[in-house]
Amino acid sequence: MDSTSSESDLVPLPPKVAVLSLRTGKVRPLGGVNITSAINKQPRRDKVRLTKLGFSGDERQFPPHQSPDNAVHQYDPSHYDNWKTELPDREHKFVVGAFGENISTRHLSENNVCVGDKFRLGDALIQVTMTRQPCFKLNHRFEHKKMSSLVQATGRTGWLYRVLREGWVEEGAEMELVERINPTWSLSRLQHFLYTDRNNAEALTQLTKLPGLSYEFIGLFQKRLEQGAEDMNGRLQGDVSMPWRSYTLIEKAPLTPRIQKFVFAPKDENVGPDELHFGRFPHVRVKFGPDYKFTRAYSVVSGDMKRFELGIARDDNSRGGSVYLHDNFAVGDKLNVVKGHTTANKQDADQLPHAKKHIFILGGIGVTAFLGEIRTLVEQCVQFEIHYAVRSPSDTAYLDQLPGAHTTVYAKTEGQRLRIGNIIPPLNNADPPSVVYCCGPTSMIEETRNITKELGYPPSHVHFEEFGGATAGTGDPFEVEVETTGKVLQVPREKSLLQVLNEAGFDIDSSCLAGNCGACMVDCRQGEVVHHGVALDDEQKRTSMLSCVSRGKGRITVSC
Repeated sequence: MDSTSSESDLVPLPPKVAVLSLRTGKVRPLGGVNITSAINKQPRRDKVRLTKLGFSGDERQFPPHQSPDNAVHQYDPSHYDNWKTELPDREHKFVVGAFGENISTRHLSENNVCVGDKFRLGDALIQVTMTRQPCFKLNHRFEHKKMSSLVQATGRTGWLYRVLREGWVEEGAEMELVERINPTWSLSRLQHFLYTDRNNAEALTQLTKLPGLSYEFIGLFQKRLEQGAEDMNGRLQGDVSMPWRSYTLIEKAPLTPRIQKFVFAPKDENVGPDELHFGRFPHVRVKFGPDYKFTRAYSVVSGDMKRFELGIARDDNSRGGSVYLHDNFAVGDKLNVVKGHTTANKQDADQLPHAKKHIFILGGIGVTAFLGEIRTLVEQCVQFEIHYAVRSPSDTAYLDQLPGAHTTVYAKTEGQRLRIGNIIPPLNNADPPSVVYCCGPTSMIEETRNITKELGYPPSHVHFEEFGGATAGTGDPFEVEVETTGKVLQVPREKSLLQVLNEAGFDIDSSCLAGNCGACMVDCRQGEVVHHGVALDDEQKRTSMLSCVSRGKGRITVSC
């Protein structure tokens, strides 16, 4: 018995059962998208040999899944009834085998199966190693953008086995528990520390020593003890083109009283050519601080993934990130970095649209968002103008990188005001529209967005960069009704929707808290939303919102 449990925590023993379905599958294209998977498994009516690496004829694409600890996947068929009720428009998809399970039986679930349980299966012997970690491929499998997150949140994940003794198995074979070595460690309890209480040091320490647990999970929990909980967004949403990589701060210098330059290089310089260069609007996500508790996104001033520069302002109302970087982060310190992906307001990949003029509306440190674009325009001799608003003349970071003949600076302390309505020209049918770029305070972005919409600018000719701020997610109060419960919650001026939902016990995932990663996305069923952040494209904004930064007007209805 471990110190976090008691006799009352003993998990009930499951009964002897029979195999209802036995399935194997090959790696195949998934659902018409550029993704392959072996999730589409077909029923086997014959006797199938179960080896240390799984059932004969069964494939697993992802190399870590080819481990002996992942030899057999089981899923509780009663879960399908719940999915059909909760997602009725996808009822036809929820049939036995849809989650890529090898075997299914009745009366076994995450609640009465424990880590390390040994089962006789036919004449083979298998041992439970871990719960299945849902990934973004489930979103494609069920054609639901949040399916992987729903599977994780509900705990209906299924689980995995290693093979202790090889043998033959067929549909109808008996399956019986023969030994329980961790009587308080049900799979649902494992999931609690895996997905909810993720930094519980006492539980993590126990888990790293738990008999029968997979080597993958032992390594994961050991890493959490050392670095804090990992970012789950890549696994759940598919942002896995480049993993988090460790970088070292090699240069730090003040540019203005409020802005500092940070230059980073990777600890491991083996950066492949496919991930070396940034796109048209380069930015990175970084994790840093004690237990890597801060996750932020910043525009890249210059460089590539072998060496790049960030310009970071110290925020007067910082949530802690910018203050930590300014005051505590020193040359030689390390953080984790992933290259930011292109989002919906960054249209047309890396090509400049045909335009009469390019107009930049920048505020403060927002100047960093488009320095690369400006350099490109200079090289191509394209007509452009830059409008740069700052608090005072001393706040003009990177002014030396802005062509003087094209740049107008507006200093608030000098009584100079940037009037956006006078800068953006109306559309002229005889000429292609100008391209408008904006990055700065929320008020500047909203004014620019409203003016360009009123003038009818096409989305391809308007580009916003907004990475959230200290007051992101706060604003006018509103009400939110949670569709699944009918409960109506008040979202006050000083709190985000994310905070209110979590305080009410809905356990919404989150990571960056600035609208960059999309982890906190919820479905909006009814009502008007004021969108902030960059993680959703225009199509997603019609049905979803970022609970960390976006707000409702009046009353909205969400599903979470």
